[in-house]
Amino acid sequence: MKSNPQLPQEHAGSRYQCVTVRVIEALQRAYRAGADLGQVVPDIDADKAAVIVAETLEADRIWNLPPERFLKDVPKGPMNDFKRAALAEIFFYIADTARDHKDKEGQGKWWAVAMASLNEIGKSPTASPLLWYEDIYLELAHAAQGHSDPEAIRWLKCALAYSLRYHDGLNVLSLLQELAEMHIAAGELDQGLAMLAALVRHAPADVWTYNTMAISFDRYGLTEIGAQAARRGLELLDAQGDPEKLRTQLQNSLKDMRASQRRGREAEVKPEVLEDLRAALAIDFKSGQPRDLDALCRELAPDLDSLPVKRPMKPSDLPLPNMTPIARRTEPPKRKPNRNDPCWCGSSKKYKHCHMADDQKRGR
Repeated sequence: MKSNPQLPQEHAGSRYQCVTVRVIEALQRAYRAGADLGQVVPDIDADKAAVIVAETLEADRIWNLPPERFLKDVPKGPMNDFKRAALAEIFFYIADTARDHKDKEGQGKWWAVAMASLNEIGKSPTASPLLWYEDIYLELAHAAQGHSDPEAIRWLKCALAYSLRYHDGLNVLSLLQELAEMHIAAGELDQGLAMLAALVRHAPADVWTYNTMAISFDRYGLTEIGAQAARRGLELLDAQGDPEKLRTQLQNSLKDMRASQRRGREAEVKPEVLEDLRAALAIDFKSGQPRDLDALCRELAPDLDSLPVKRPMKPSDLPLPNMTPIARRTEPPKRKPNRNDPCWCGSSKKYKHCHMADDQKRGR
């Protein structure tokens, strides 16, 4: 998950954002100057740049609304994914403020509103070039799991499908580990443990698979097999070092499982599934059976192809003004804007961050 930007700031932002403010500002400047958007940033072609400009300008408008106008004006007009993400960020910020003031009801209310915005992003058919969708799907999956909602597994599979389609399977192993744990948490022990056995065979030198089992199996009453996984993880660290600093965590998990009162659920697992996992945990760290990630994902999540996958946005998808440059004003209006209003010049900055000081010097 990305870090939470501090509010307020000039441009709309999101913890799920994958494009820097510097890139956004460069593209918006080029847009206003009528320059070729495809020549501004390497690896961002004209169509992608146009989408970024259109989405960020629209999100900036709601981001910079004065508080008294915000809730009144936000529902108006179409919503693109980045605008929804910016709204979610504002709602998360309000929820955090309510928490700081010990307002649990307000915190819960605004957190739910923020999650509703993320839910709409998850269901939209197109993908913004500004967002990390795997992180959004993970957030939705964890929220659904917290409410015992079966949609949790579907959201996690959406993250897998998106990663395979657009990011060459980046982080799919960690997503599959989470998916296996979700199946176990839902009581689907055979399916979850079979997935973990396949992941160990695919990459027996991946300490994170052992760590997943070690830190979670006590919670599910699988302490016997969890202890075996923790010991195997510690053996791996002895063999290859501990760059991830997991030794203490594995040792503590092993200690907790030995003292745990939650145990014995291995008896609920099909014998052949349990035997297969034990055998996988015993193989040599250098004797894995690596698979093509696409094939591995479809074996462990056979319904992956049935999930809708977002397609990249095009400028024609945006119900926003056309991409001609904005006409910039050179003289202020007769009525002075308020400090937090958009500046009269059309820069999309707040007045106080743009022409207010100059206007005050001139007595305007």
